[in-house]
Amino acid sequence: MPFLREILPFCGIRAGIWNITETAAELLSFVQLTEYEKSMYQSFGHDLRKRQWLAYHALLQHLLAPLTPEILYDLNGKPFLASGSHHISVSHAGEFAAAICAKNIMVGIDIEKLKERVERVKERFMLKIELESLVPENRLENLLIYWCGKEALYKLHGKPELDFRNDIYIHPFDYICNTNHTCKATLTIDDCQKDYTLYYQRIGDYMLVMAY
Repeated sequence: MPFLREILPFCGIRAGIWNITETAAELLSFVQLTEYEKSMYQSFGHDLRKRQWLAYHALLQHLLAPLTPEILYDLNGKPFLASGSHHISVSHAGEFAAAICAKNIMVGIDIEKLKERVERVKERFMLKIELESLVPENRLENLLIYWCGKEALYKLHGKPELDFRNDIYIHPFDYICNTNHTCKATLTIDDCQKDYTLYYQRIGDYMLVMAY
């Protein structure tokens, strides 16, 4: 079972990464699914999508053990536990699935593969002040932290009206010298500002970011 690692970014938060090498049949043997979850699984036509979905279910069952979590989805597609015992967030990209859970803290997570495409679309999701903070060293990694960080906060918030560029500001950070792998972000909703912490980690050719 290639569960890759568990990450504890902050007290009360558990997160993990799953390296997906199994077949869908193998992953099915790792999880307990409700009838609702089985019907959702059967609705996926693409094999990789099935394996990603099963992997983050298996990951959440690992993180929440001995609980057996029943995962539901709201009208915006945000996953939540039927029991309401924990806040959760999930993500997947290529060969990885990621999940995060916390009892009393809102959380979000995102994982993306390091690709140059993010350079071409940076003006769509970054403020001018954020763009000006970029430096040539590790530029691609920095851009992915901005993208994944804003995606993680979008998942944490759970509302489709949130605008990546105008509503989320990620404060400048030093990717090389910041040994605790964290930076700050501010979310503005209806003129109300809330501050969050982002924890980031590069895993191979992927960038993982958690928001809390």
